[in-house]
Amino acid sequence: MKTVHLKPVFWTCEEILFVTGHGPFPLFLNRFHLSDSDSCACGEVGDPIHYAASCPLTLSWHIRKPSTPLESLWYQRVLENQNSSKRIINMIKFIIDNENIMRL
Repeated sequence: MKTVHLKPVFWTCEEILFVTGHGPFPLFLNRFHLSDSDSCACGEVGDPIHYAASCPLTLSWHIRKPSTPLESLWYQRVLENQNSSKRIINMIKFIIDNENIMRL
């Protein structure tokens, strides 16, 4: 069972977008009818893990893909690791700056 922790977490806007899946991701935009497709320009479903681990358009910022049962722990570990966190921040900035080429 998930619990709420009272310890504050100081995440950047980009880290929050990544963890919540909100923002420039086609899967999120399609859910709210802001886009016609939930696909990335490469043809796969455009969710945060796709961009962080397997999308050829964000190859420079890839990190190891999590196994499905360990996804929630993976998000926590990625944001605790300073190097991975910087990669995520730079990747989100790239996606936002190049939004027109990241979607179908």
